[in-house]
Amino acid sequence: MKPEGGSASALMRAAGGWRTSDVVSTGAQRLPHRVHRPQRWVVWLLAALVAVAAIGVGVDRAFYSGGTRYSWPPEPCVVQGIDARCGTFIVPENRAKPNGRKIGLRVVVLPASAEATPKVAFTFLAGGPGGAATEQALAGRWQSSQLNTFRDFLLVDQRGTGGSKPPHGADVTQYGTRMAMDDLDAVRAALGYRQLDVYGGSYGATAAQVYLKLHPSSVHTLILSGASAIDVPFYGRYAVNAQRALDQLAQLCASQAPCRKAFPHWEHQFGELVKTWNAHPVHGMNGNQLASVVHDMLRNVNTAVSIPLVVSHAAKRDYRPLKDAGSGDLGVSLDLMGSSIWCNEPWTGLDARGPWGTDFDGYTTALIAEFRQKCSSVPKRAEPPALWRLPTSSRVPVLALVGGADPQDPVTNLPDLERRFPDSRIVVLPHLGHELSWDGGCDAMLAHFVASGTTKGLDTTPCIDDVTVPPFKLSE
Repeated sequence: MKPEGGSASALMRAAGGWRTSDVVSTGAQRLPHRVHRPQRWVVWLLAALVAVAAIGVGVDRAFYSGGTRYSWPPEPCVVQGIDARCGTFIVPENRAKPNGRKIGLRVVVLPASAEATPKVAFTFLAGGPGGAATEQALAGRWQSSQLNTFRDFLLVDQRGTGGSKPPHGADVTQYGTRMAMDDLDAVRAALGYRQLDVYGGSYGATAAQVYLKLHPSSVHTLILSGASAIDVPFYGRYAVNAQRALDQLAQLCASQAPCRKAFPHWEHQFGELVKTWNAHPVHGMNGNQLASVVHDMLRNVNTAVSIPLVVSHAAKRDYRPLKDAGSGDLGVSLDLMGSSIWCNEPWTGLDARGPWGTDFDGYTTALIAEFRQKCSSVPKRAEPPALWRLPTSSRVPVLALVGGADPQDPVTNLPDLERRFPDSRIVVLPHLGHELSWDGGCDAMLAHFVASGTTKGLDTTPCIDDVTVPPFKLSE
């Protein structure tokens, strides 16, 4: 993730979570893993922190992996200048072997700034898979949300992420979503919260649905952002969803005279370039890699508006805008948690096979093949099929926020949501991609939804009105 500052405008951007290219994520990502320096470096860092403290400069101790390991129950701490409570909650790696290896879960509680609602807390489930809740939530400045005025915020780094590091010799089969959601419920119970308002973006929304299936009585409200239903295979619709988003962008460009005049045939040119470059790569880039670049640009409206320029210049053999846009790397890197989830859980849709009749067919097929190759050596575990289906009916209030031009989790990936959840609402933010952003209107809407515990009478207009679409980029 690359969250931006500002309490409200960055809420969804940091929360969305990238399933295949998340900069923060350490699960499945196309960027190299974060470098782990030698232990001697950690010692030097600790010494430096002590020196800083000695001259009276405050240190946010909870976010230094080599720093204090808080005990349980959580103790007072300071996190990014905020008074909080930090602790390490111990759970068995394998609940079938309670005397076996243990995992220490990093837990941070941000107390409500005003009077908190007793026995109910708000929890944030990070995207990825591989993001750490304590990092993504605070980077997105959720602590500045109206929600934190009347709800304690409960942040738990999912096992295998952030401060919830796996033990030596960890069993890769034990780092799946359902194990992590059992962890969350154990923390909830230990802290005395009767219920949680659960927020999840992207993969976090998948985790939120699993939490609902496993612990329905623990959920007060459910907020899903950039979500696919857990019974909709992610890669099964990946190419079609990307083409849909590209078509929407083409329609938006055609509706605006400057873009229409500058780039009259760019979408057709894109399809031709993909086919031509797959047969004869240009400057080391094939058509699938070009599709990868365009797909990544579609995720954020601020980059999507440059796609016609990038494609049109590439068609004229001017590759400078494309070079600036990305490399289109199709490699996949899986860590412990990423392997456990991507290689075992049915929501991923890695059994999907084309053709889908889109310009993104080759790219999607190549990406799935890369995952399959990485997963071929990963130990497998059985997943209960019933877990990966939405409940037939549920009284839990559900609010879903969807980018109108999301290339991977559009509104069509939430079929039957309103039928299965009678107290639910889907809010489509026009022209936005997977990385949603907003200002105060959406934050106020979320706060009202959580406080009232229902979608009935919920005014979504201020949230939708906050959507801003930048103009198309017409020149370098």
